[in-house]
Amino acid sequence: MPQQDDPPGPPAPLASGASSRVWRVGEGRVAKIFHAAVSEEMIAREVEAATLAAEAGLPVARPLRRLDMAEGRAILYPEVTGPTLMRRMRLRPLQSGSCLREMAALHRRIHGQAAPGLRSLRQVLRTDILYGPADRGLQEAAVALLDGLPEGDRLLHGDFHIGNILLSPSGMVAIDWSKAARGDFVPDLLRTEMLLRFGEGPQDRLTNMARDWAARHYAASYRRLAPALEHGAEWRAVVALAWLRARAPVRQAAFLAYLNRALAEAGLPPYSATM
Repeated sequence: MPQQDDPPGPPAPLASGASSRVWRVGEGRVAKIFHAAVSEEMIAREVEAATLAAEAGLPVARPLRRLDMAEGRAILYPEVTGPTLMRRMRLRPLQSGSCLREMAALHRRIHGQAAPGLRSLRQVLRTDILYGPADRGLQEAAVALLDGLPEGDRLLHGDFHIGNILLSPSGMVAIDWSKAARGDFVPDLLRTEMLLRFGEGPQDRLTNMARDWAARHYAASYRRLAPALEHGAEWRAVVALAWLRARAPVRQAAFLAYLNRALAEAGLPPYSATM
């Protein structure tokens, strides 16, 4: 339960995102303050998943407690000092390859942990497909395909990208566990690959080339650490189709071409944005 108190020290803004903002509140702590539209379920899921990851020995900021601040509902965390991986790669592009390899190794460690108590990724994907923009025939075919894929019980971050990794003095730290779930590790890997390639960020020609390279390098680095990726074509199709529900229209033409290639490889009908 959230505590009805304010954290020690005057708050000072540090960062902001789509669902929250982060303020430094003194004594080596930060408060992640959620926007009013964020559900209690999402906040509770972040606390549960980040606590699970911390107890498994993974490099995360362990939640200290829930708070009801004057500024909104919040989670109190120990402050992790250091830039995001995104910032490091932009400032030192020649280090990008080693950064992505280390990121893939961390992702693999996360997938080594079971998370039987978290929500099912398969159910999340099913909901996103059925409430997304695809026509009913494609939705039903994709859900039928999804229902035949393995359930899995691995810890999945759900939003593992270079903006959600901090470079602390002791190494990489994974933050923002609000989209965590349990399931097969393959779709979580593929989502990260898609975020690297088509997630929010610059869209100029040179950056797009760098993003495509980063996605390929990341996927190759992970595959060197993992067993065979079973049902990769099928997972790619359903993850990409589910993303249509909420993704920003970044590199839209390239993403739709990627989506339709994935659908074809999985034996599904094509998606048309004019439906």
